[in-house]
Order: sequence, then structure tokens, then C-alpha cells
Amino acid sequence: MVAVSEMSAYEVYQRNNADKRQENATRLKEKRKRKIVKRKQFKLNALAASELLEAASEHSKRSSVQDSEPTTLGEKEPMVTIVEAPNKTKLNNGSVQERKKKNKSEDTLNSVQVSKKSNKKTTLAIKDSLTDVPSAAKKDSRADLSSSAKGNGHPTVSSKAKKQSSSTVQSGSKVSESESISLSDSESSVHIAENFFSWLMDPISKEDFFSLYWEKRPVHICREENRDYYGGLLSTTGIDDMLRKNNILYGKNIDITSYSNQKRETLNSTGRAHAAVVWDYYRNGCSIRLLNPQTYHPQLRELNARLQEVFGSFVGSNAYLTPPNSQGFAPHYDDIEAFVLQIEGSKMWRVYAPRNASERLPRTSSPSFTQEEIGEPLLEVYLKAGDILYFPRGFIHQANTVPGEHSLHVTISAYQRNSWADLLEKLVPAALSCAINEDEDFRKGLPLDAMNHLGAVHSDSESPEREALMKKLKRLFNKLFDYAPVDAASDQLAKDYIHGALPPCLSSAEKKCSVLGNSDRMWENGQCQGAVILSLETPLRITRANVLRLVSEEEPDCVKLYHSIENSLEYHGEEIQWIEIPVHFAPAVEHLIISYPKFTPINDLPLENDADKIQLATELWERALVLTQKPLSVVIDNGVDVDDDDDK
Repeated sequence: MVAVSEMSAYEVYQRNNADKRQENATRLKEKRKRKIVKRKQFKLNALAASELLEAASEHSKRSSVQDSEPTTLGEKEPMVTIVEAPNKTKLNNGSVQERKKKNKSEDTLNSVQVSKKSNKKTTLAIKDSLTDVPSAAKKDSRADLSSSAKGNGHPTVSSKAKKQSSSTVQSGSKVSESESISLSDSESSVHIAENFFSWLMDPISKEDFFSLYWEKRPVHICREENRDYYGGLLSTTGIDDMLRKNNILYGKNIDITSYSNQKRETLNSTGRAHAAVVWDYYRNGCSIRLLNPQTYHPQLRELNARLQEVFGSFVGSNAYLTPPNSQGFAPHYDDIEAFVLQIEGSKMWRVYAPRNASERLPRTSSPSFTQEEIGEPLLEVYLKAGDILYFPRGFIHQANTVPGEHSLHVTISAYQRNSWADLLEKLVPAALSCAINEDEDFRKGLPLDAMNHLGAVHSDSESPEREALMKKLKRLFNKLFDYAPVDAASDQLAKDYIHGALPPCLSSAEKKCSVLGNSDRMWENGQCQGAVILSLETPLRITRANVLRLVSEEEPDCVKLYHSIENSLEYHGEEIQWIEIPVHFAPAVEHLIISYPKFTPINDLPLENDADKIQLATELWERALVLTQKPLSVVIDNGVDVDDDDDK
């Protein structure tokens, strides 16, 4: 045996850490033994899961949807919906064709008819790019996607390609001849985002989801025939690759957790989370939580960035990898609308109704609960790969894996701090400030004896003096709304969204119509060759419907354009980004915002002179805040041909 004095510092470190991990492993094994006994009363074994799944399958034969009317607390439990999605096949060319099944019964408002099952296993996966997501029908969730969508049914910016010779724009210079791209002026980024959402929740339409389920009740969509439906978003091998190639930090990007004997523990180390150490924890029964997987996985990032256009709020995600026969978190509720996408394996979920009115639609997450505090579950479901489970904020939940199968799921979160209360928090103080400045009534002194009739001691008093004081306060509150700067407060709330939003993911066609892919380049001879020219005839539009916000603040002669185009891939990883423009430029920016998705020739911007029009357009172009309808003509110097197909 080697003495400690003969070991290198690194070897001592390795041995000490190995001993520590062995201690953790021993402790976790003891906890797991106790957990197996505890698990029986919660029916978490494989047999119970199998029976539950079999019961759900039998139920789906009788009815495609479990349904009842939404209720308020104090009445019967809120309803739960289970929907089985129809089968779809992804073709080799990327187009999507739905297998048409005839149903004798009609869809009704409270049910979604189930298509008959196919014996063949088929998938709808996002293997390479989320541009393969189908454009779902708006009215009939079982409609043929290939016929209802434009072109190939992909929710991308439409483009028309054709060979076209570019004209000479500068004397003595040549312009490259390449495939011409033309962005559609009728398809909004919001419309494209709605296609992504329709794919996410298929076969439930967007309209039905927001009218029947949103902020009301859970819904589970089962995809018996599409177990790889979400497979392109993330994978266990992808997580391993992420750990090895990136500086993934404990507490910032990853958490190591366990839950046993009704107690949750976080077992994070410090510094970088190396793959070998993470997998050692996993092997010993710990769950792995990725706090911002969209930063490192482009497909997930594009999905989140697109969904922001639907929700008008930051859309984030966490990923959870749980070994077999384990649970990583205690029962709790969250302050977000949760969409649980099962990627690999399976997991048993239990969802509980909010315990009281104050916990419905909460603005903060709860602490961990004990089993005794949460009562009986509203929903028990065995979530398998390809399934999705939605539940509103305030619904308590817990989940565990069963023996013999791991679980990888992604929770997409939306609508955090995006309520009426959040708007009022900005509006009411501003309204009071305006009222105090402009209305003498708010500045008048209180009656001499006011404190003799107000306060806890006098709360039950019905004296005429107290009644008069209360009437006065009510009148001032009613009057306060007249001074409420609703639009200014809304701009401030929108600024919060702009700061937190993911930057837009541009398609290759969009990049070629932006400063990101259509500009000067450096060549081997040390010279910049090629330049793009904005002319008064150049049509342009803003990059996304919600990429910027025009806000008038302190300075009287200028306004600010807050934007998300340069945001970090980590939430609030950078300070909020903005540019300042002269106040007389504001009408032109307003025109671009209101006219979106239509393209506006620079010459049509409502500014007094051509120089101002070009100046504003150039400022927006250089910040990637606008796209041109077609790639700008690239001027080539010295006869050098520029390859403008580089999408990097």
C-alpha cells in the first residue's frame, strides 16, 4: 500500500474524492432500501405501473377523453384529460403525412376522437432541425397536415428560389450570380410559432388548448405509435457529449439531486461537472437536472425561441435524467405553466389539485411537501417516450421511475411572472405618482382625527366618521385609474420579456437576408472585398414580431429601442440591450412594427428626407433588427467571386 506521503497531490485528491463518493454511494444505497419499503404504499413498483397503464388503455377503448366541467375549489375535483394522438409518419424528404383514419363519430367540444392504432411503429422526430415540424390544422386536429400546410408543411419562413442575374450596382464592379431568395411578406413569425405549438400539442388544437386547459386543468397526450416524437430535442448521449465539450458548472448548469424518506437533497460539488463524476452519481441512484439545456442543444433552443412568439413571455426548459427505481424531487408546485415532454424511458407521475384558493396560479414556487400534506392525487399517469403532460402552475406534482427503466424528460416552462398582478405592480405606483403630481385632491391633508377611526383597533367600528373616511378612500382609488399610464407600464413589463427572451433562431434564408450572412468579407490578401448596398427601393421588415420594443423614457429628444437579438443563451446572461434613436425617427419604427410581416421599401418610411430614411435603415440593418426581402446585391472587387451561401 502506498503511503500518503509518497502519493502526488492529484492522487491524494482522487483518493479523497473516491472515498467521498463511496460514502455517498453507501448512504444512498441505505436510503434506497428504505425507499423500496416506502414505495409500496405509493404503488411505485412496476406491477402497479403496468396495471395503471393497462387500465388507461382499457379506458381509452371506451372513450378517447376523460372529461368533466372545470370546477372551483370547494366543489368536485378539477377535471383531467387524457388524449391519444393519431399516428404520423415522417417521410424521407422531411414532409409530414398523417395516416388518415375514418372515425364514425364526430369530434365534439369536450372530446377528441382517437384514431385506430396501426401495427407498425412510426415516428415523427426532429432529428436534424425543427424546421421539420409540421404545420398543424387550426380547426380539425385530425386534418391531413400535408394538405393543410403551405409548401412542404414546415413552419419556416417561406422562400422562393430561382436563378436570376444580378444587375451591376457600381461602375467597374461585378455582382455574383447566385440562387435568389425571397422571403414571404404574408407569413408572420407568430404564425410559424403557432405551427410549432400545434406540433407540440397535436392532436389538440391551439384554440381548444387555451380555451379548455390553459391555467385550468392538466392534460395528458399519449402517443402509443410515436414513441420517438420528441426524440430530436435531446438524448442521453447528447447530454454526455455536452458534459465533455462544455464547461458545465454545478449549480449554474446542472444539479445532482436525490429524494428519499420524504427528504430532498442536493449533492452538488463545486466547479465543473465532469462526465465521469456525474455518471458516478447517476449510477448510485441520483437524478441529474440540467438547468438550461437549450443553451447547448440547438433543436431545443429553436423550439423555445419559437414558442416565445406564442406566449409573449420567456420560454425556458429544464431536463431531468433519472436512473431506474428513483425519485429526484419532493412533491411541490411551480410558478410556471409546465409542459413535460417524455424523451426516453418512462416515469410515473402524480399530479394533485391546488390545496386552496391562494395556491391557484401562484407567483412563486412552493417548498417541498410531505406526502401527508398533499392528499390523494388528481391524476396518476405512466408517462412514456413520446407523451406530453401539461399542468398549470399551482398543481402539486411528483414523479419517479420504476425498476428496470430510466427516464429522460424535458419540462418546458412559460408564463412566469406574466400576470395581471405583474402589470399592476408597475402600473399602480406610476399612477399614484402621476395623480400626486397632477391632482390636488391626492395632496390634501388627512382629517385631524383620521387615525382615531382607522387601524386594527377600529376595524370593526361602524361610526359615521370611519364610514366617511372609507368613502373618501374609495373615491380616490376610483379616481386613480384616470392617471394610470397603462401603455408606459405595459412597455416596462414588455422590457422584462425582451431582457429575458432567447435571441431568435434565423433560418438559412433569413440569414442571407440579414447582416449575419450578407455583408463584407475578409480574404486571404488582407483586403475586405464585397459590400452590400441599401437603397431607397430596398424592402425590409423587423426580424421577428416581438424582437424589439420602442420605449419613451427620460430623455425628451430621443427614444430607446430595446431588443433581444443580442441576448445571451442563458437567462439574463447579459444586460438588457438597447439602441437610442432621435425622437423624430420613432414614427418610422412604429410603422415597421405595425406593418409586420409586410415588407416596407425604405423610401416609404414616414421620415422627411431620404438621408434620414437610409440612416435609420442602416442602423437597424447593422444590428440585425431588420431583414431584407431578398439578399442584398454583393459588390465584388477585383473580379473575386464571393460565395454567399455560407450560413455561419
